[in-house]
Amino acid sequence: MQTEPRPLDQTRAEITELDRQIQQLFLRRMMCAEQVAAYKLSTGDAILKPDRERFLLDTLGAQVPENLQQEYRSVLKTVMRVSRKHQYETILSCEPSRLDLPLVARCDPARVVYQGLPASYQSRAAAAMFPHAAHIDHVPTFEDVFRAVSEGHADTGVVPVENSTVGTIDEACDLLVQYDLHISHSHVDAIDNRLCACPGASLDTVKTVFSIRPALGQCQSFLKAHGLTQKEAPNTAVAAQQVAQANDPTCAAVCSAQAAELYGLTVLAHNINDDKHNCTRFIAVSRGLSAQPDDNRISLVFTLPHCNGSLAAALSVCADHEINLTEIHSRPLPETPWNYRFYVDLEGSLCNPAVRAMIYQLDEELSTVRILGSYRISDSTQAR
Repeated sequence: MQTEPRPLDQTRAEITELDRQIQQLFLRRMMCAEQVAAYKLSTGDAILKPDRERFLLDTLGAQVPENLQQEYRSVLKTVMRVSRKHQYETILSCEPSRLDLPLVARCDPARVVYQGLPASYQSRAAAAMFPHAAHIDHVPTFEDVFRAVSEGHADTGVVPVENSTVGTIDEACDLLVQYDLHISHSHVDAIDNRLCACPGASLDTVKTVFSIRPALGQCQSFLKAHGLTQKEAPNTAVAAQQVAQANDPTCAAVCSAQAAELYGLTVLAHNINDDKHNCTRFIAVSRGLSAQPDDNRISLVFTLPHCNGSLAAALSVCADHEINLTEIHSRPLPETPWNYRFYVDLEGSLCNPAVRAMIYQLDEELSTVRILGSYRISDSTQAR
């Protein structure tokens, strides 16, 4: 005979009482964590002890009914992780030098470089971010931007890093790591791509369109609907210049209105983006790591041990510190097949103690961690 289920309010009352008991045990657990932190502060011993944690997981986990072992192990992993968090915070509050961040002063750069030609979206972003720069110059490639900054020929370089339609600009991220530079500023700008050709051309005469790959990717619906052959150019403004020099009514460029005006092209179609709210995020890269209290974004890159749950554990550290993760993507590690570095963006500033504690924990527990930048994102699209 089937019995009636227990009234829900009675079960909830029991759960509340159990949660109170768990709370008291948790507080005792954190007191023990503080004692462990005090010991390790005096001895310099590492906080993370994988063998110790594995022993507890295996030993205590085996004492739980098999159908609940995974759930129990998850709970125990969380308890141990937040215990480590408390230890890191305790130690860092006593010895802030444990997290050595060689910060430099942030100042307006005199020399700024970007990739492409005048009237490109990058040139517009550079002018918006650094209106008081004495010199804003252009170079042929993304790598030339990073090389100019790395070798001291420029103070800052401006490159696109992410587009709302086509996603991350992988080359910029890879070069940021390769040249060991840091992000100091970021700017979001609306992208209004237009199809532009030499005077006398029309949509009926154009057969081939030129632009940088991301710009072409942002306009796929329009380009395919008109049956246009797509060819890459180094930059939207470079594409406009090439089309103007060719003076061929079968060729057109995807570029900005400013580029069309500068190179004497006729606009054949306005706002041909697939996404009418298309925008691109640009970053400024510099040689030194800087931070200000009003920064609202932090970028990190890290690598992980190739084992079960390592990425989830790293992201849980961010969640434990109540720091919002805004973006994550991976890139393959050169010469190490099927291993990756992970790029993450977080809300906050390196001046924030919670952020510093989180980075300290990640730095101690992951294979490698590098701070790419602490900076503020300005957004011109909000004013439109």
